[in-house]
Amino acid sequence: LFHQPVPMDITIKTLELAKTLCCVTNYYIEHDIVAHADDESHFAATRKYTELTGVPFVYVKDNYQSAMKRGLPSKLIILCCGKDVDMVYEHADGVLGAHAKVIRGSPPWFVEVLHKDVNKGVGLQMLCDRLHVNLEEVITFGDGDNDIEFLQMSGLGIAMKNARETVKAIADLETDHCNDEDGVICML
Repeated sequence: LFHQPVPMDITIKTLELAKTLCCVTNYYIEHDIVAHADDESHFAATRKYTELTGVPFVYVKDNYQSAMKRGLPSKLIILCCGKDVDMVYEHADGVLGAHAKVIRGSPPWFVEVLHKDVNKGVGLQMLCDRLHVNLEEVITFGDGDNDIEFLQMSGLGIAMKNARETVKAIADLETDHCNDEDGVICML
């Protein structure tokens, strides 16, 4: 329905910040996740991400130059590589926050960087507009900080039992079950 990639200046700042923090970055371009892994901690982090998502990486040795030639990323994810995710988030938000959407990842070992106007709430609004569905008729479920606008935008926003406290604080309801316990199905 829409695509607002991360601008080039924010992309470059994100890649530089991650390198300074000795972290590897996921560069999302088309259907690929590109990574410039420099050491074993980077490869371990990308393997962990592949285990979580099932999506393999395209590894490059050119400091993301070939990825940038292909186009701007849909998003960037800084894999914290054993670093404190809150420290990485605070650095990224401090450097990029005024010009990008910076989100503490869930599970808590990465930081997402998106175009400043991109979030799940905007996506939900656009989808509902396209389908002619009133947002008040929509029920959403979430557990991570990237779900906050999504839950706020819908008619009923429900936090999973395993949700972060930031999510539970804005949700209308909370499930008695977590994601791994079929919390959505149990709630319905």
